[in-house]
Amino acid sequence: MSLAFACVATFALSLVLTPMVQAGATWAGFVVAPRGDRWHARPTPSLGGVAIQLAFLGGYLIFQPALEQTFPLVAIATFVFAVGLLDDVMPMTPLAKLVAQLLAAAAVVAAGVRLPWTPSVVANDVLTIVWLVGITNAMNLLDNMDGLAAGIAAIACAFLAVTFLVNGQTEVALMPALLGGAVLGFLCFNRSPATIFMGDCGALFLGALLGCISLLSEYGRSRNLTAVLLTPVLILSIPILDTTLVAVTRKLAGRPVSIGGRDHASHRLVALGLSEQRAVGTLYLLAVLSGSFALAMRWLASDALLLLLPAFGVALLLFGLYLGRVGETTRADETPAAAGGPVLVYESGGRSVLLLRDADAVDGRYAPLGFLEDDGPETRQIQGVRTLGRDE
Repeated sequence: MSLAFACVATFALSLVLTPMVQAGATWAGFVVAPRGDRWHARPTPSLGGVAIQLAFLGGYLIFQPALEQTFPLVAIATFVFAVGLLDDVMPMTPLAKLVAQLLAAAAVVAAGVRLPWTPSVVANDVLTIVWLVGITNAMNLLDNMDGLAAGIAAIACAFLAVTFLVNGQTEVALMPALLGGAVLGFLCFNRSPATIFMGDCGALFLGALLGCISLLSEYGRSRNLTAVLLTPVLILSIPILDTTLVAVTRKLAGRPVSIGGRDHASHRLVALGLSEQRAVGTLYLLAVLSGSFALAMRWLASDALLLLLPAFGVALLLFGLYLGRVGETTRADETPAAAGGPVLVYESGGRSVLLLRDADAVDGRYAPLGFLEDDGPETRQIQGVRTLGRDE
């Protein structure tokens, strides 16, 4: 059966299952309330990952893509999903989750699936474990704004499917097609303003399965081995970039990486004046560009690759460094403002920068107005806008 039909099937399943999970999560009380380290402003049901996993699993059982090769990976990703679901229902410590992820990654290696990056089997095994745990957590960290993680996962699925088709691995290409359909169905409800979140069960499942799927590529069919080896890194570059940005900035600030915050790439783009939708769209575009570059490299000459690959890496590095200079968003609420809509406050250079949502803008972008001094809870006037002190 065609990839398109498989994708449509899981998309339809996800469209049906997501509202059911949404209603069940609301009834059972699995609703995420707004918090200081979260972006959303209203209570939203979670556990949307259940719909993604069930839709994918249903499609997988129907189409059975390369069962002998893929079944161990699906089983291991399902184990990671169960860990995430347990964390959603009964929060686990970061260490407990890490141990479970390490066990899952070790099981993948034990199943004989690994990255072929070095001549050493032991080194490849270690790199594979690091890759799987890293991508799993990267997708979890990326789930920080409506539609972001789901959209990036869908884009990654599309490029992985094309990669397998180029390799001649038609049956394996069903895996990302099935997952992409399930994610797109969920995205219909998770895009801004989201009516359901995927939760840890969804984010960890997506990260684990995408990491596993990326290991299935056959490398002997390309004349440019370096390009093919780097394909999974480039396709998943946005989760990697966001995780690196958050990890470095939190370490420099003396904060644990596992503690949430509004310091992700998406939040920093909003702090620069983009709307939430445009911030997410910008990261979508970067993911598409990165995936396109990953595919184009397969046909580039070595000399061209030697120039373009470092240039692309430097461009991503500079983008990350630029975002790293933007302070952490500390508040996004419905603070009254006389001259417009909601205001948002973020930290930059030791000062609190005030942004006002443009009431006349269709995309809801923010515009910088001035600086707030932390001098108490009294009301102040800044360019005609009535704002409240940070302690209120």
